[in-house]
Amino acid sequence: MIVIGSSCAYYNGMYNARQAMRRAESLHLVGREDSAMVQYARAAEAAESVLRMRNAVDWRGEALLLAGRGHAFGGDCTMAGERLTEFLDAHAGASIDRARAGFALAVCDAQMQDVARAALRLAALDTSVAVLENAALLRDVRRQRVRLALSTGNAELAEVLLASLGERDAPWERISAAVARADWPRTEPLLMARAAQGDVHPSLDHALDAAARAGEAALVDRVVHAYDASSAPRSERARLALFAGDAYMQRGDSGIARAMYTRLVERLSSDTVHVRDAQARIAQMDFAAIDSAAPMRALLETSRPIARGNAGFDRLEGAVALYLLLLEANDPSGAAMFLAGEVARDSLRRDRLAYDAWRTLAQRWPDAPLAARALYSASLIVPDSAPSLHAELLARYGTSSMASLLRGQGVNDAADLRATDALLEGRLVIATRALADTLRVWRAAGPTGVTAPP
Repeated sequence: MIVIGSSCAYYNGMYNARQAMRRAESLHLVGREDSAMVQYARAAEAAESVLRMRNAVDWRGEALLLAGRGHAFGGDCTMAGERLTEFLDAHAGASIDRARAGFALAVCDAQMQDVARAALRLAALDTSVAVLENAALLRDVRRQRVRLALSTGNAELAEVLLASLGERDAPWERISAAVARADWPRTEPLLMARAAQGDVHPSLDHALDAAARAGEAALVDRVVHAYDASSAPRSERARLALFAGDAYMQRGDSGIARAMYTRLVERLSSDTVHVRDAQARIAQMDFAAIDSAAPMRALLETSRPIARGNAGFDRLEGAVALYLLLLEANDPSGAAMFLAGEVARDSLRRDRLAYDAWRTLAQRWPDAPLAARALYSASLIVPDSAPSLHAELLARYGTSSMASLLRGQGVNDAADLRATDALLEGRLVIATRALADTLRVWRAAGPTGVTAPP
């Protein structure tokens, strides 16, 4: 039985590592490098689980390669070096596998500023039969060589290598090099030239995202507008319009961002996926300005049919629904309203709503077991009101755990604290079940009201 169990563990670990590596490589091909890095790291983690097992001799070579490549492209070059060196020293493997290991080491050399060693490794790979027979690896090797040549000022070699990449990839390598240097005056004309051609390349998203993170929202806006006037597919133009709005949001210009999202909705209304995402962003901006339950409910009702399906909106919908369910529950213990405040603070990021819930609890049900705790929590949210809230807490609930906390005394395993914890846990179970039922009804039948739990 132990042998069978071990074999299953090996198999599962290798299966998970292989699957994560395939996902990473697919994401890399379409330019989604941030997501690819996550999958590379997962591949490394799964392969490491196999390497930690005893008697994994039959799997060790492949596990070393998967772990090494995963670490290298996931950002951990120290571990990558150890695993890949062992693989190359002790496991013959297929020539293409050795080439992949060598490329991963070259990438790490470059990341660790050992440019000379990286250049030597890449030059050797560029002439190897295994690489020349594998188009994807050959392209990666030459792209890496281009980046090294440009970073070291070797313009002559860079031009030769760029020519070998072909008309499709060469312009984007120039763009990637300019982005890597944060040379935005150089980046913009290069991007505008591609926009004029309607050339939507996997590297475009990375370039626009990097510009947005650098605060270059106006650059992103101009490039997106150029694409909007090009022959790029309608769906791509809609997707890129989101980039422009997001860039302004990242810079803090919510008014311009809203205008960008609204323009997308009005002009590209037939593109349901991107219109949904734009509408979800508008709804999230509107929610951020609401400070009471009634308009929140109304906005949820109007936004839900359009924005549902967007991951961010779906999370917001669930949090708002839970907040309303708890806020409107008839619960004299105060547990439901106290939890509503926690949802407002932690999930909705709305401190004002949390303060209002806790203050209302103490006023509506002053004898509730959670009243003292609500006053204490409210005092942490609005420091200006803390002295008056503390005075009220000490006057009304002077023997409570919260009063002891204010006086600097320990509360440890106080009976009233255990009792309120139990109330909160029980009410949360009820609310979670009600939320699941509410969301199920909404998603099956469309907009409905929010029904409070019993």
